[in-house]
Amino acid sequence: MNRKNFIQSSASIFAAAAIPNKSLFTPPDETRGVFINPTYLKQNDTIGITSPAGYITLEEIQSAIKQIESWGFKIKVGETIGKKDFTFGGTDEERIKDFQQMLDDPKLKAIMCARGGYGAVRI
Repeated sequence: MNRKNFIQSSASIFAAAAIPNKSLFTPPDETRGVFINPTYLKQNDTIGITSPAGYITLEEIQSAIKQIESWGFKIKVGETIGKKDFTFGGTDEERIKDFQQMLDDPKLKAIMCARGGYGAVRI
């Protein structure tokens, strides 16, 4: 294949890839324009702390837990706190499971990530 034909054929491929799939970027009609504003946190609300990325120990977040509790909130520590898989707070599957459990827990009013980074992108 000569260079001219390659450039012409690859240009059409890149042009097709650049056209976004409408279903991926447009919310369904019933949710379009609907914004969900969370309520303000109140005393005795529960905040979950998870580690969807890097490894961190319970001891390292104790001062943050004490500070948040001093403001009148309850804390639920996620299963990934203290877990370690290489530099991550547990395996990808453990971090996905922990974060999803917090999202699904109706008692939690907020979720805090104890450590961020590349591991969050992996899940």
